[in-house]
Amino acid sequence: MNDNHRFDEELQDLLDGRLEEPARSEIAAHVTRCPRCREELAALERARAAARGLPPLAEPADLALRIASVLDAEDRASAPGPTRRRLAHRWPLVAAGLIAAAVLVALLLRPSATADLPAAVGRDFAGYRDARLALELRTGDPAALERFFAARGIAFPTRVFDLGMMRYRLAGGRVHRVAGRPSALFAYTGPNAAPLICEMYGGSLAELPRAAEQRVHDGITFRVYRVGRMTLVFWQEGTVVCVLASEGNTDEVVQLAYAKAVKV
Repeated sequence: MNDNHRFDEELQDLLDGRLEEPARSEIAAHVTRCPRCREELAALERARAAARGLPPLAEPADLALRIASVLDAEDRASAPGPTRRRLAHRWPLVAAGLIAAAVLVALLLRPSATADLPAAVGRDFAGYRDARLALELRTGDPAALERFFAARGIAFPTRVFDLGMMRYRLAGGRVHRVAGRPSALFAYTGPNAAPLICEMYGGSLAELPRAAEQRVHDGITFRVYRVGRMTLVFWQEGTVVCVLASEGNTDEVVQLAYAKAVKV
C-alpha cells in the first residue's frame, strides 16, 4: 500500500466500522505509520464525540409545506410572467433536495449503533456466564490462543495475557463479532469460579458513550461502565479497543485491566 496515498473516505469507513477484511487491517496498519492520517482520524473521532453531545435532530412534520411556502413566496417576488410559472414547477425538486439534506444531517448526527458497545459486551459476558456462548478453543496457554486467533483470521495482535498472578486462570477463547466487526473473545476463571471475559476489536474509544467513570494509569485512559451487576473497563491499544467484563469488584476489574493494558 502506498503510504503517500490519501485515505480520507477510508478513514471515515474505518471509524464507522464499515470496512471488511483485509481492507480494514490494511488501513489500520497504514494509520499506525502515517502521522497525517492519525491526526485526521483523531479529528474525525473528536467530531463524532461532539456530535453525540448535540440534541436529537427531529424533522418537523410540516417541513415540506414550509419549504414550499418559502419557495412560492420567492417565486412571486422575483419571477414575473412565464418565468414565474417555470420556477413554480421546479419547487418540488428543490424541496425534495432540501428534505434529503435535512435527513442526511439527522443521520450524521444520530448516534452510531456502536454507541451501544457496553451493552453488547455485557450481553456477551452474560452469554458466557450462563453457558450460552461457548468457547471454540479451551486452553490455558496464551500463546496457543493467540495462534488460534491468527489462524482464524483475526488480523490484529491479540496479546492474550496471563492473569495467573492475580488468581485468574485462562479458560480459552472464540472468534466473535461485536458491533458488526470481528473480535477476539477470551475468558478467565477467577476465585470462586468467577468468570471474566476480555474482548478485543478494531475501533476507537470515541465510539463509546459517556462513561460512568474514567481513570488514567500510566498514560492510558480507562473508561469504566456498569451494566447491571457487571463492570466493564475499556481502553485503547493502537487501533484496537480492549474491554474486560466481570461481576467482580469494580476496583479489582480495573486493576486487572491495568495489568493487561499496554501503552502503544
